[in-house]
Amino acid sequence: MAKKRAFKMPSAVTIVMIFLAVVAVLTWFVPTSAVVTDGDGTSRIIYNAAIDGEGNIIENAGTDPVGIWEYFIAPIQGFVDAAEIATSILVSGGMIALLSHTGTMDAGIGVLLKRFSGNTLIIILMAVFALMGSVYGAWEELPAYAVIVIPLFVSAGYDAVTGMMVILIGATVGNMASVVNPYSIGAAVAAIGNPDLSLGSGILLRMILFAVMLAVGILMVLRYASKVKKAPESSLAKGAENALNIKENVGVTPMTKRRKWSLAVFILVILLCVMGYIPWDSIPAGSGTASDYVNGFQNAAMDSFIGQLLGADKFTKFGEWYFIEFSVIWFIGAVAIGLINKMSEREFVNVFTGGAKDLVGVVFVLSASRGISMFMGSSESGMSITFIYWIQKMLTGVPLWAFVMAGFAAYFGIGLFLQSTSGVAGITMPVFGAVAFALFSASAAGAAGGQTVLLSVFTCGINFVCGLYPESTNLGICEMAGLSYNMFFKQWLKILAPVLAAAVIIISAAPYIGIV
Repeated sequence: MAKKRAFKMPSAVTIVMIFLAVVAVLTWFVPTSAVVTDGDGTSRIIYNAAIDGEGNIIENAGTDPVGIWEYFIAPIQGFVDAAEIATSILVSGGMIALLSHTGTMDAGIGVLLKRFSGNTLIIILMAVFALMGSVYGAWEELPAYAVIVIPLFVSAGYDAVTGMMVILIGATVGNMASVVNPYSIGAAVAAIGNPDLSLGSGILLRMILFAVMLAVGILMVLRYASKVKKAPESSLAKGAENALNIKENVGVTPMTKRRKWSLAVFILVILLCVMGYIPWDSIPAGSGTASDYVNGFQNAAMDSFIGQLLGADKFTKFGEWYFIEFSVIWFIGAVAIGLINKMSEREFVNVFTGGAKDLVGVVFVLSASRGISMFMGSSESGMSITFIYWIQKMLTGVPLWAFVMAGFAAYFGIGLFLQSTSGVAGITMPVFGAVAFALFSASAAGAAGGQTVLLSVFTCGINFVCGLYPESTNLGICEMAGLSYNMFFKQWLKILAPVLAAAVIIISAAPYIGIV
């Protein structure tokens, strides 16, 4: 009798294309809706409507069905739309290949492993990625860091999944807390429109959330890492192919002078990227903002010969960087490493392009996943706005005692259709903020306190879903580590569920214990 073929989870690209097909089918049944902004700046949803090319609202627009041709166009258009992110991934892959080729990466890993135990590395790096998420919403750029962190933990005797967890769980926890993240908390406060609220409103609650959720996340990751180190056969990625060509038994290359200089360049590139993403304009300093000091040299050198030679007038200010600047600084770093190690032109090009080639599969996953958001619509119009409209209608009649739980449920649902935190804030906060104002106005927390609670419900709820969602960052790093989305979802849910439970308890108790 013929043996039954065991089910094998399809690749990340195939999963995205299946999900894209499901969304395409939904477009035949779910009408589009649109968001309009009134004269006072308040946003509201018009159900069953669309926006034409001139910005006019078309009511009773019905559905916007996707055909077969559009289905196949979507991943191609997604590649075009994701060009900046794709370039940053390919360039970072080229630079990491240079670090590996010169022995710098191996020698650096050896230094880290001698100085820190595996558990200490997990704690330090998870805290770093959590801070990145909490300060400026780090997410789409994470695959560039995965090409470094995953091999590091394989070398430390763990597995690729441990490296994934350090990056993604750390960043998810940080985004859920969003202590001073202007792209989520700042956007939500602006959308609510209450003059009594600011970026600092509820910061004590968010700091407590950050500390507790990070502690829970670290403990859960340490538990998995300890199990894998004791029994390597228990690894979720055992026997899986990965896009990074990870090798074990590394970290034995000696640290030479050239490798030290190459490592210094790499560290400087990372620091510059972090500086570029931190929203310095949102941080008060003296009579102005921190941006005045961080960008002081550029401002002073703008009209000088040195400034013109360096291109200071074209240099994007720190705090305003995006993927183009990320790619540029990594490319400059790659050239510097080539010069330090006296590589020939042909050797440099072959190694750099070879490193980029290893991550082409990740770029394909990212491109296909962009097609999903094209079918769902934008933060202004489309099928995604209709789902948000339905969820808003359900939340308006919720009693005070159930507000936090209902809010979480609402943002879980919204997160399935729209993952842009600033976009979701702009659409939902005018309505949800008014509901919180009315429910909490007679309570001890007060109306502003209720809206402060809503801010954390929003960031925790939407980012919990983003941490599990089959989007470009998650699937791209899965592809790098050789982990199927099915295994990813199960394992991440085991870790993020206790993190979420801690958040729900703290936020629910906040109005009653004086945190807000």
